[in-house]
Amino acid sequence: MVKNNERAGIAAFIQSKCPRCGKGKVFSGSLFSLRSFSDTLEYCPNCNLSYEPETGFFFGAMYFSYALIVGSIIVGSIVMNFLDLFDYAIYVIPVLLILLLPLIFRHSRLFMLYVVYPLMYEEKFYGKRKDSEENK
Repeated sequence: MVKNNERAGIAAFIQSKCPRCGKGKVFSGSLFSLRSFSDTLEYCPNCNLSYEPETGFFFGAMYFSYALIVGSIIVGSIVMNFLDLFDYAIYVIPVLLILLLPLIFRHSRLFMLYVVYPLMYEEKFYGKRKDSEENK
């Protein structure tokens, strides 16, 4: 298991690995499968971290998803304007968003695991803290 206060880095996030150990997979299905791109494992196969600390934990991922979609629209609009193709943005951007939805979905869940989980469920994420063990 990972030492206290250590977490996986950006490379593990991009590879959709466990936020605690950085080795176990988070998703069981393929990113390119419409049936299984959203299948999330219950536990990390390496460090046994529960990926859903409570029922409904991933509802908060909607906020991250919304932010990623709005950011994609803004960046897409700027790029289309820069390329002098802004008239086609109304067609190109929605198509790109539809193609990126599995990636946006997964990264929204990963943001929940990497950002919210360690903050809200510190004891579950890190295990027993050293300072609480020393006080006993």
